Amino acid sequence: MSVHAATVDAFQLALIGVPNSGKTALFNRLTGSRQKVANYAGVTVERKEGMFVGPSRERSYRVLDLPGAYSLTPTTLDEAITRDLLLGRLSGETAPRFIVCVADATNLRLNLRLVLELKDIGIPMIVALNMSDLARSRGFDVDAAALERELRVPVVETVAVARDGDRQLIERLESVPVPSASPFVEWCEPYRAQIERTQREV
Repeated sequence: MSVHAATVDAFQLALIGVPNSGKTALFNRLTGSRQKVANYAGVTVERKEGMFVGPSRERSYRVLDLPGAYSLTPTTLDEAITRDLLLGRLSGETAPRFIVCVADATNLRLNLRLVLELKDIGIPMIVALNMSDLARSRGFDVDAAALERELRVPVVETVAVARDGDRQLIERLESVPVPSASPFVEWCEPYRAQIERTQREV
């Protein structure tokens, strides 16, 4: 790590994705052996945090591997922890300044709900289309540029199990501005918003 990288605040980001999206494999690819494993306060859910330094040597990254979640409307403890951490509601944790949403490129339909919910929160985000090589081998047309235009957030392809499979993601991260602070998030679960909207219309 360069002296400059060691003296500035690390770029704080969180990895989030549905179970079996390859999120933790990507976390391991990024951080290697530079990891700390513990539990979130008061629960047995595992907390993984790691570090890496970008190729420019001018920026270091602190990465939190959030528990897998299909949605921000939780049905499991893992999903509740992920939601509460993102919204700054989890005791002892601060909301991340940046999100990398890891989406399984072989099953985008299952992943897009979470992507759209995360976009609504307003935290800056990159979507990593993981297992993109496998998707192509199965005949799927993976068009990251078209998806980026539709979502209006950066989209890159990753292959977490391959050497340099995180290259596009790191290059994109190196080019984005470092968020100065965690954004204020005002978000409510979709069903609650629908109920309130219906009540106003009656």
